[in-house]
Amino acid sequence: MHTIWIEILGLIIYSLTFVYVWRYRASLAKTTLLIPIVIVDIIIHGLISYLNIDSPGGHNFGLFNIFNTTTWISMIIVLWNLLKYNSTTLLFLSLPISIASIFGVLLFDGTAPVRLTGNGLNIFHILLGISSMGILLLAAIQSVLVLYIDRQLRVSPANLSSTFGSLQSIERYLLQLLTSGFILMTFSLILVSLLPSEVTQTQVLHKVILTLISWLILAILIFGYYLKGWRGVFAAKWTLIGVFLLMLGYFGSKLVLEFIIG
Repeated sequence: MHTIWIEILGLIIYSLTFVYVWRYRASLAKTTLLIPIVIVDIIIHGLISYLNIDSPGGHNFGLFNIFNTTTWISMIIVLWNLLKYNSTTLLFLSLPISIASIFGVLLFDGTAPVRLTGNGLNIFHILLGISSMGILLLAAIQSVLVLYIDRQLRVSPANLSSTFGSLQSIERYLLQLLTSGFILMTFSLILVSLLPSEVTQTQVLHKVILTLISWLILAILIFGYYLKGWRGVFAAKWTLIGVFLLMLGYFGSKLVLEFIIG
């Protein structure tokens, strides 16, 4: 029962943070309160993720628990960028997504817990997968910002707000997110081949296919960026397609298994 109150507290604090970020968006980079506020958000968010996954009966890797952990990873990366680059652009979309993820675990309990004791390789594979999805989720958010700024530059450049920074800096950060997320995703896929057959046989076929297609799209995109100079709207759109297929493969299969079949 105490978990519910922590989840409600997380929703309230995240919502207040979003109101604060939106209210002071023009001078957000200069405020000294933002970093402590985000740190508190992440601590509570992490506690919510831990309490929902590490249950007494085992590990609960339900749809909304995994999504909540994914957004928690993404918020840690947002904090890192706040500390190192004083970059606030990702907060405007990552905060509402984090609120939605906590709201999901508040409403749904997820699947029955499974025991992973003694299977360190499988746990490491899951952690790599969650981390890569968290980073690639931020890459998708960054792609939306690229498309928005590019459109504003074409339609009404005089009215473009400086809140999100320059298009060049956003594209550079998109590539960094895309590359790091892709590397973790690759390691996660490699680990799948090392897992016991009874683990890999439980994978849904369309999840495997969509994940491989997503990996191929992102691999070609990164290759094209470094060698052919692909960027801008083209790179943003294909990033969204690749990340969407990855999320559809993982979360779509869990949605079907937990809420339609199960």
